[in-house]
Amino acid sequence: MSSRIVSPASDPGPGRRRQRPLNPQTAFRIAVIGGTFLAALGILVTRLWFMQVLDAQGYAQAATANSVRTVIAPAPRGLITDRTGKVTLSTNVPSVNVVGFPIDVQGQQRVTEMAMLASILHTSAAHLMKAMAAGDQGSPYAPVVLGENVSPLVRAELSERIRQFPGVGLQNAYVRTYPQGSLAAHLLGYTAAINAQEYSSYIAQGYLGNEQVGQAGLESQYEQYLRGVPGHTQIEVDAAGNPVDAGALSSTPAVQGDTLQLSIDVPTQVALENQLRQRVLSSGTATGAAGVAIDPNTGQILAMASYPTYSPNAFITHNNRLINGYLRSSRDPLLNRAIESSYPPGSTFKAISAISAVSLGILSPTELIDGPPEIKLYGTVFPNFGKENNGVITLPTALEVSSDTYFYQVGDRFWHLHDVATNQSSNNNSGLQQQEWADKFGFSSLSGIDIPGEVKGRVPTPAWKKAYFSQYDPAQETWLPGDNINMAVGQGNLLVTPLQMAVAYSAIANGGDLVTPTVGMNLSNQSGQVVRQLSGVTPPRPLGLDPAVLAVVRQGLFLVTQGANGTASGVMGPVSASGGPVIAGKTGTAQSGVNGEADHSWFVGFAPFANPKIVIAIVIEHGGTGAGAAVPAACATIAAYGPTKFDPNLCGHPGAVRSN
Repeated sequence: MSSRIVSPASDPGPGRRRQRPLNPQTAFRIAVIGGTFLAALGILVTRLWFMQVLDAQGYAQAATANSVRTVIAPAPRGLITDRTGKVTLSTNVPSVNVVGFPIDVQGQQRVTEMAMLASILHTSAAHLMKAMAAGDQGSPYAPVVLGENVSPLVRAELSERIRQFPGVGLQNAYVRTYPQGSLAAHLLGYTAAINAQEYSSYIAQGYLGNEQVGQAGLESQYEQYLRGVPGHTQIEVDAAGNPVDAGALSSTPAVQGDTLQLSIDVPTQVALENQLRQRVLSSGTATGAAGVAIDPNTGQILAMASYPTYSPNAFITHNNRLINGYLRSSRDPLLNRAIESSYPPGSTFKAISAISAVSLGILSPTELIDGPPEIKLYGTVFPNFGKENNGVITLPTALEVSSDTYFYQVGDRFWHLHDVATNQSSNNNSGLQQQEWADKFGFSSLSGIDIPGEVKGRVPTPAWKKAYFSQYDPAQETWLPGDNINMAVGQGNLLVTPLQMAVAYSAIANGGDLVTPTVGMNLSNQSGQVVRQLSGVTPPRPLGLDPAVLAVVRQGLFLVTQGANGTASGVMGPVSASGGPVIAGKTGTAQSGVNGEADHSWFVGFAPFANPKIVIAIVIEHGGTGAGAAVPAACATIAAYGPTKFDPNLCGHPGAVRSN
């Protein structure tokens, strides 16, 4: 029996299986799996190293941010004062707001809290939810104002239940107020919360979105200077967003906005507003009124008013009854008629026509022209006011008695300039000298006043007439002689604003310079240092008027108020006769263009005559004759201004003198 000898190296031994050698494919797979594992392990280790070593500071800051909250303190808006700096027209009073932090109130918790809070604030939960949703779009840590200027009772109730409202708290703030009531309302404007339409724009400018901003007037015009710089305080909060007792970690106080000093003279403003109200209320036909008083040498607005008016405080206190009344009123009390409404100027425009015609050489100041009761031109009868016969007169007398038939003939001469130029050039827009002179005085452009909302008025041209009437009445498209004739007396399609008339007469008063009107004088910081000059920045623009021409027209305006037959002499004459300043100017009785409506009452003038310190333009809508309403209002307003101050009881009465 033979036996086989097995070597120990090849014998697997009891209970063990013999291993086969690895083939190349299996070895490769094992190597791939092992390599992948090692690579993943390496990435994990590397990432942990980055997080624990290189990014440690960043994560520490993030962790701190979760427990440190930046509380923003609203900045008080800058004050608005009169020209002396002593009368405050717009200021702030401390208040308390209820605020919510969107980051701390999310999901169902927000729904629940806003429902409970709505009952305390006497508002709707939907309103509060909408406010919080708007806050989500901004900085998540910025507070959202849920209740403005809340009462002590609301503060007490919320303080007692504050633990029921995590992420909601009380914040000290300021509320805008207008201590003089409705005085200068159309100038000042008002503030209100940023609305949905404005939100994105204000956020882009660096606002948080919960501020009160200027919504009209100077509050809007100078928003960037009045707004101030909010303060910042860093405090530590718990997981619910409630402050812990660690005190402020850091604090930067709020900086109040700049103080805006106006050129407004308060006594003159008060007098103008009282006169406008009185003339409208005492008239059986007047629907509104507007007036502007300006320094003809600087362009500074001394007073500007529009009636009916409104109370800016109504928007601050959310007096919905008043606000809805303003918005629904057919008389539009929110409209600043001094710059946003335009009217036919009537005979007040005759001074501009006179300067234009004499400067163009189509009228001589000493030329005698008949002023009959009526005159027939191109088949149309043009009547004089009251069909009076003014006789054969020169330019100064034509202004004194406000002869329509005299100025119809001046308008006819403008037509001939246009007709000749058109025939020579075959261009219907040639020969616009009448319009060009109106443009010179600023009637076809904005004045540049620092109040939003100004309109241009309208100086009609053949091109304008064709474009306008092609839409409404194509039969009226053609420019006709009557267009020049009517414009010479301030009628037809000519429209102006009271401010434009005041600026134009300022050029007559100051010797021929067109000024840029301004309401703001300067801006100063809280140290009293002037940081920005506002008035006098734009130099007056010389119109190149011949002093001799101006002298003749000024003499006519003098006769209007001082001459025996002057249309305003019954009111203005007694002032100078009693030692008061000599007032010069022009009355106007402008047809509104609507049958059955009373005429607009105008007066534009200046004082003292020899060295003018004030120009005033007043219009009483549908107030009747110029002397009957606008002239007494102008006289009493001029009486209140310091450099021309006199007893307003010296102002006389229109009497029987006609006054177109």
